[in-house]
Amino acid sequence: MALKRYTKAIDSTIPVPALLYADERLFSSQFGIGIYDGQYKAMNHQSGTIHVSSHRLFFTDNQTNSFALDLSLITQTEYYAGLFTSSSKVTLRLDSETPPPSDNDEADSWVCHVCGQRNRRGATLSVSRVCTLCGVQRQSEPSKPSTPVPPETDGFACPACTFINDRSRTSCEICTTELPIPLAPEASLIKLSFRKGGDKALYSVLKACLKTKAWETETHVNDPLPSGSGISGIMQTVENSHQGLESNMKDALQDLEALMLKAKDMVKLAADLNERLTATSANNSSEPEEATFIRSSLSQLGLQMDNAPVTLDMMRDEREWMNQLARELARVLQTVMKGRGIIALDEVWGGWNRARGVALIPPSTFLQVLPNLPQFTVPTIQSRRLPSGLTVLHTPPYSHVAFSARLSGYLTLNGPKTTADIAKEEEITIALAEGMVDAVEQDGQVCRDDPICAIKDQGQIIGGVIQWWPCALFNGYVYDGQQ
Repeated sequence: MALKRYTKAIDSTIPVPALLYADERLFSSQFGIGIYDGQYKAMNHQSGTIHVSSHRLFFTDNQTNSFALDLSLITQTEYYAGLFTSSSKVTLRLDSETPPPSDNDEADSWVCHVCGQRNRRGATLSVSRVCTLCGVQRQSEPSKPSTPVPPETDGFACPACTFINDRSRTSCEICTTELPIPLAPEASLIKLSFRKGGDKALYSVLKACLKTKAWETETHVNDPLPSGSGISGIMQTVENSHQGLESNMKDALQDLEALMLKAKDMVKLAADLNERLTATSANNSSEPEEATFIRSSLSQLGLQMDNAPVTLDMMRDEREWMNQLARELARVLQTVMKGRGIIALDEVWGGWNRARGVALIPPSTFLQVLPNLPQFTVPTIQSRRLPSGLTVLHTPPYSHVAFSARLSGYLTLNGPKTTADIAKEEEITIALAEGMVDAVEQDGQVCRDDPICAIKDQGQIIGGVIQWWPCALFNGYVYDGQQ
């Protein structure tokens, strides 16, 4: 029937975009499609997906029931909107005089004589004759001697040996090859049944593709190597990508520079609004609703501050800028470190940038500000790097000397404690407690009791939680092997 004669089997495990020709474009897809072969349902094609491209119609269901149909074979289409339980249908009338497509992959491909690449045929001549790997044009095949055209008869020419057979025969009288049988009208008919809608949208796309006839359009190019083909095509693609990336980066940097120029104006506007609102609130016993709304909007934008964020263009030199940034950071730490004596550096940096709004501080500038911080903070806040690599800001009670003395006294009075117990006592996180205790251990003031290293019960290793002891407790002891 029509499916066997006009369609070509495809591998549905391969994505449809990978099956397209170089000049073919995919336009629309619709699932829940059933196929009619003539006037009867094709039982193995009742729940698939239709894909419409510029050159072909794809039906994908499973690896054995998927096929492709060239749009050039379609001569007429009809649309049925459906009624009651009958689903919408699109009828495709096919050209009964066109020979069926070949299923032979060798016929649809050719081997390049330079690089040996097997190329698929393209939908147009200009694509078919150029190797997709090296870009060399296909060698012209030697012309075959022409054969005289047999006179018109009432018989059928055998497709294998060209012997003219009588119309009553079903196979060739000479070579026994099966002869083509005159097709009934329904033998050149395929229907698409839309079980889950989408018929109107897909039908409009199909009609547009049939009207365009992209398979008949030749791609005329001055360059013998089309774009994207061969080594030169690859190099051209890389160059175009690099130029596009460079252009995008320039646009992005220009946008960033424009934003930085506007940042100063935004900060000034926020400061001016804040001053006006403060003056209005001072004169009135209650703040107007509009003023409350403006303050809320400024706060959400990160622009509401007692003093405007310090930027480099406000300062005369970089040294003054660092001092002003340190003074501003000291004000932020009064809120961030409220009730806390130690805090990780990343948390401080994130909180400071949220407070500054659009005038962000990069990590490199943040690290340059830290040495100036102690002279603007009371009590003094300093930075410290723990053995684990974590950098923290701390007040004097959490300096290395103060914490070491406090830890030694705590362990002496209360006996061995775990890291979790120390973190709870100091009201800090376990990660911070672990890093600070490791620094005290390196000074030899505490020692660890690691149960995983203990051998008990006939040589078995017993695991457990690490406990910390004060080293002063073991002064005067003589160990095995000690002289």
